[in-house]
Amino acid sequence: MNQNITLSIGNLLLVDKFNEEYDYFNQVFNGIGGKAKNILPCAKLFILNRLGECFSINQIISGYNRELFEKLQFSDDPKERSLYRNLERIGANFSFIIERHQQFIIAEKLASETQYMDFSSSYFEGKGGEFGEYGYSRDGQPGKKQLTFGISTGINGIPSALTIQKGNVQDKVHFRIMLKTSEAVLEKNSLLVFDTGGNTKENKKNVREKEFHFLTLKPKKVGPYKKEIVYFNDNVKADVEINGTIYQVVKRKQNDEILYIFFSQKFKEIQLNMKNRKFKRELEKNDGVLKKTKDGKDISEYNTREGIVTTKGVLQTTLAEIGNPRINGLEGFFILESSLDADPFKVLCLYKDKDKAEKIFRNIKEGTELRPMRHWSTNAIKGYILVIFLTNFIVNLTLLRAKQPLVKNIKLLKKHLAKLTLAIIFDENGQKQELLTNICPEIQSILDTFLENYCKNLT
Repeated sequence: MNQNITLSIGNLLLVDKFNEEYDYFNQVFNGIGGKAKNILPCAKLFILNRLGECFSINQIISGYNRELFEKLQFSDDPKERSLYRNLERIGANFSFIIERHQQFIIAEKLASETQYMDFSSSYFEGKGGEFGEYGYSRDGQPGKKQLTFGISTGINGIPSALTIQKGNVQDKVHFRIMLKTSEAVLEKNSLLVFDTGGNTKENKKNVREKEFHFLTLKPKKVGPYKKEIVYFNDNVKADVEINGTIYQVVKRKQNDEILYIFFSQKFKEIQLNMKNRKFKRELEKNDGVLKKTKDGKDISEYNTREGIVTTKGVLQTTLAEIGNPRINGLEGFFILESSLDADPFKVLCLYKDKDKAEKIFRNIKEGTELRPMRHWSTNAIKGYILVIFLTNFIVNLTLLRAKQPLVKNIKLLKKHLAKLTLAIIFDENGQKQELLTNICPEIQSILDTFLENYCKNLT
């Protein structure tokens, strides 16, 4: 006897809508599986999973109803082993898939002349294969091995390139790899916007040799910054206002680039307050050390090869108030370096739009739940990250081309997608009836006419 079921189906419909409009999965994944079965259904499954529960591979089969696999057009019931193999196939074809993805972007005229390049890291629950190395952890997990990855995102919010490197690779090195990967979608005189991590003389030189422009933040080192602040103070300033914040700016030509020296009184006050709060907490934290010193007590003990070393405190009182060592005179200042000689307002707007790349990282890590990674083979790791990257691309393009989307946050989008339910009901004669329920305005604004047509075609 057939059993009535309900099936969360919003993520499947979004994937189906996208594929119907663009034939994306055929263009990107077709042919990479060789003799393997179900490579296209698997690719869809992996992506809709990141838009849903974000199950691990070994949870997918038990986590989703059999009817979902049927609607994905699996030729037979998927097995855990075959899912792993197909994820590894996707990883093994990483460069090929990125190339096809970039060809799609160009064909759809989505290649932006302004690209934001940024780098991040994620940690492993385990050794992490060949990528796993200890390095600077942006996730606050210094004791775990990690990898680094880079993304290039257009000013339209469409991610165009992805790179994966070992966890100890510095941004300045990773930048060279990203530049090479991004070239396919860049036209002559395209602008690359990146942060201090990629800002080296060599990297800027490479950008110019490839006939692109750069816009980046000057590393905040006290000596070089104070020289530029002197120049700022000695020259006529222009005012720039963005979102209610006023910036003073002075332009200066230096060799083959333009320096844009900005100052904001508002940000100066914010930075001073933040530094003073940190210093206050430090002083309060050290009250215990001060008391032990005044009482003549030992502060701490250390085990050594020759015995126990005991440390005692010596109080050096001062007549003057203890100054905050964190305050360096750079507060409120930041300097942008560019090969473009342009209006400071335009330059500042372009740099501030770098949050488009930062938003991609947030969505990758939190929205589609990159962390932590539990895969161990190189190809599985590459396949896993690539799937998450493409998931965010599909969401961003869907939202970009939606007429009036009522939801723009991927976390909220996932919640609304999860509520959209397909009820499959059988009558006493075994006749099947399908009914779509919990259709909300947010999902209607995203799925639009595809949702209407889907409802018409239900049995």
